Amino acid sequence: MSIPVCGWDGELSGCEPDAMDMKEIAEAQGLIVETLLTAQATRDRVLTELDDLARRLKSGDLLVVSYSGHGGYLPDLNGDESDGLDETWCLYDGEILDDELHGAWMKFQPGVRILVFSDSCHSGTVLRMKKLDMENPPSTRVIELQENWSRMRVPPMLDRAKIRALPEMREAVRVRPQLRERIERSLPTRGEPNEVTTFQTPKTEEEHVIVTRSIPPSISIQTYEQNRSFYDKKGLAAPREDIGVVKACVILISGCEDSQTSADIGFNGLFTWKLKNVWNNGAFTGNHHKFHEEIRDRVLAENAGQSPCFYQIGRPDDTFIGQRPYTVE
Repeated sequence: MSIPVCGWDGELSGCEPDAMDMKEIAEAQGLIVETLLTAQATRDRVLTELDDLARRLKSGDLLVVSYSGHGGYLPDLNGDESDGLDETWCLYDGEILDDELHGAWMKFQPGVRILVFSDSCHSGTVLRMKKLDMENPPSTRVIELQENWSRMRVPPMLDRAKIRALPEMREAVRVRPQLRERIERSLPTRGEPNEVTTFQTPKTEEEHVIVTRSIPPSISIQTYEQNRSFYDKKGLAAPREDIGVVKACVILISGCEDSQTSADIGFNGLFTWKLKNVWNNGAFTGNHHKFHEEIRDRVLAENAGQSPCFYQIGRPDDTFIGQRPYTVE
C-alpha cells in the first residue's frame, strides 16, 4: 500500500496480501466481497461505499469491513478525544478520521451486524503527542518526536530472525518479486536470481520490511499543515463519538491497543497472519470474544508489545457477539 503524502510513499509489504487473505476468508463463508487495493482505496470511495451499504442493508444483514495499512492521527476538532488527537485510517489520497467512521456507522439501521478488523497502528499515544504538536511545533519538538518514532519503527519485541526464517516469508519472497526487491535493496551484494530456497536476509532487512504501520510524526505534521483547512473542516463536521447513538451493532477487533503499534512482517500484518492461523481455513468454531482472545494470545506470543483489542459500539446484541465470526443468517 502506498500513501503519497508530502513526498513519503509509506510503502508496506503486507497490506495487499492482508486484503486478499481477508477476501478469501469472507468469500469462503458466502459473503459478496469488494476489495479496494491501494489506489482504489480513496477517501471518497470508502465513505461512498459505506453510505451505499447503509442504505441497502437491513436488520439481520452482516457487513464485514477490514482495513490494513498505516494508522495516523490528526488534531481533534470536536472535543471528543481526551488526548486532543483523532485516530485515522491512512488511505491512498488522504486520511479518514475515526469520527468520520463513527458517522458512517451511525447511518446503519437497527439490527445490522457489522464486524470491523483494523490491522493498523494508532501510535500518537505511544509517542506522547499532543494536539499542539500538530500545530506549528518548534523544530526541536519535531526532532524529538521523530527520534522516538525511529526507535519504535522496527518492533523491538518481535523476534525478527524468526520471522525472516518462516516458510511464509520464504514463499512470499519466491512469488512476490516486489517483496524480494525491497529486501534485496538492503543487501551489500546480490545472489543469483534462482537462489530463493537458500535466500538469507540480512539484519538490515528489518529496516525495509519488518516495520510498524505508523506514519512518521514529521510527515503527519507536514501533511496536516499543508491540508489544514480540509482536515479542520472534516473534523468540525464529523459527529462526536458516542457509542449510544449507533443503532447497528458494531464489533471492532483491532491490531493493537491505542498506545501500541502493529507490525508489518512482509508477507502479512502480524495481526492478520495470526487471524488466519486462528481461523484455520474455517475450522474455528468459537464466538467473537473467543476469536479475539485467541488472536490476541498468538500475537502477544510473537510480539509482547502488541495486544489486539475488542470493542463493541452501538446497540448491544449478545446474539451477534456470541456467534461464530462471518455467520450469515
